[in-house]
Amino acid sequence: MKKMLKIIVGIILIIVLILVGIYLYLTDFGRKGILSNEPRNPKIEIPVTYNISWWSYQEDLVIENLKVNIVESKLNLFNSKSLISYTIKGKIKYDGHWKPDIKGIHISEQINKDSTQNINQIIELTPIVKVENDKSANGGIEEFEFKNEHMITSGNWGLNRIKVICGNKETIIELHQRK
Repeated sequence: MKKMLKIIVGIILIIVLILVGIYLYLTDFGRKGILSNEPRNPKIEIPVTYNISWWSYQEDLVIENLKVNIVESKLNLFNSKSLISYTIKGKIKYDGHWKPDIKGIHISEQINKDSTQNINQIIELTPIVKVENDKSANGGIEEFEFKNEHMITSGNWGLNRIKVICGNKETIIELHQRK
């Protein structure tokens, strides 16, 4: 009788472990609801900020290329979130012994109220320049390129056109929100 009880407890324990494993797999280790089909969390190379602060070295920043891709978009009645990636390439001119680098990226999102444009949202990306004292540097051009991912929300049903702006570069992506 004790042997049979041990076998039953062992089987129940194995079933519970399997169910817990399935739950953790379906919820991305508890980060999403079990029925959610939202995209995964974004990968970040350069830290993101939404606050404006003292940015004193922005005038020598030149954006050469902006590339935006839709990584994951499973829009439906229960999901309005998509994951995009953006790659920004550019250069920073500098003088003297102050070597520049990109310390972060500022993101500003807004709903477009201008109905003459066929754009629902505008996302502005601004790389933030920092400088460090470097005795070996004596002026020049510092090139940079980075790729971040960003979670966006569609604004309404049907076609959503989103303009992404960085410096003098802009691109438009389209998302389709279906019921």
